[in-house]
Amino acid sequence: MPASAFNDPDVPGVDSELVAPIIEVHNLTRVFGKEVRAVDDLSFSVDAGEIFAFVGPNGGGKTTTSKMLTTLLRPTAGDRRVNGHDRVT
Repeated sequence: MPASAFNDPDVPGVDSELVAPIIEVHNLTRVFGKEVRAVDDLSFSVDAGEIFAFVGPNGGGKTTTSKMLTTLLRPTAGDRRVNGHDRVT
């Protein structure tokens, strides 16, 4: 079912209220040392049912972002939530 169907009142079995994003990232930043910015001010959201992927060159911050989303690495700045839970703790 496409993500837009979650908010469509004509789709059977779907509540017409907005569905909260599964992943929310706001101004996420990770700096290593004093000068290496692996992730710089990243913001995005992923809705339920949406297909999402990190695609980019080597050294683009994909693994660093994934580690911050899974609490394996603390961000230098910014907020992230997965399924409504603050991933800082």
